[in-house]
Amino acid sequence: MGQFLVGILLPLLLLTAALLNWSLISLIDLLTFLFIQYATSKGHSAWRHSFVSWYIIIFSLLVILSHIICYIIWAFESEEWSSSNAWWAALIGVRELSMRSSPVHVYYLVVQLLVAFVALLNIYWRSFTLKSWRLYSWGHFSSSVENIGSHLRVACCLLLPVIQLIAGISHPSWISLPFFICSCVGLVDWSLTSNFSGLFRWWRPLLIYAGFNIVLLYIYQLPVQFPYTFQMVADIIGLYKVSVALEWPQICCSFSLLIFYFMVWFCCSLEVCY
Repeated sequence: MGQFLVGILLPLLLLTAALLNWSLISLIDLLTFLFIQYATSKGHSAWRHSFVSWYIIIFSLLVILSHIICYIIWAFESEEWSSSNAWWAALIGVRELSMRSSPVHVYYLVVQLLVAFVALLNIYWRSFTLKSWRLYSWGHFSSSVENIGSHLRVACCLLLPVIQLIAGISHPSWISLPFFICSCVGLVDWSLTSNFSGLFRWWRPLLIYAGFNIVLLYIYQLPVQFPYTFQMVADIIGLYKVSVALEWPQICCSFSLLIFYFMVWFCCSLEVCY
């Protein structure tokens, strides 16, 4: 159960919080999500310790507290002060609440509160599992979840080559070229050796590369005016702004990149990646 909380539920909540609010604060949520997945794929268990959960709890509560403080300041200050400081507030991740504002920012605060709750529940669960009076129903439920998880990992191993290929060809660019090259190399290796494990060979290096792509793409979404040279280089390598007018190839590339990074966790935790 603890593995489900910190290995699946907590990363999903962190990723949701990061996608709901493009800001520097949410960038920390995204980096925490990537760290949990990467640490698990490498076999490290340091992130399971209580101090990481306490870090997540403290950070989430500080985010909520900072929003409350800014809302109080905005309530007492004039409208000119609010408009003059709107740019840095949007960059940090704080937006003024009003009747005309979008409820997405409220959803972000709710998700951030859920992140703190799940991290606290993980700390409680770890201490609860160490006690001899744990209920049999909870133990049976945990074993059932682990059995389902093992089947999901096997399914991920079969689907990941397809996701990797989609990430490489959905939005052709320099930044997605390594996914396409590794897919081609894996298919050639499979055809020559008749060994299906050839498709898994590049997943660990691609995990680091996918994480770098996600962070780079997220930074490009921050509400700042980048220099013209940076924007030109971003267009050349394949970065793009996420908006309502986003085309299907770019949407498919973004989702396949996130799905690839998340699904590698299942396969690497099963120790089938070579």
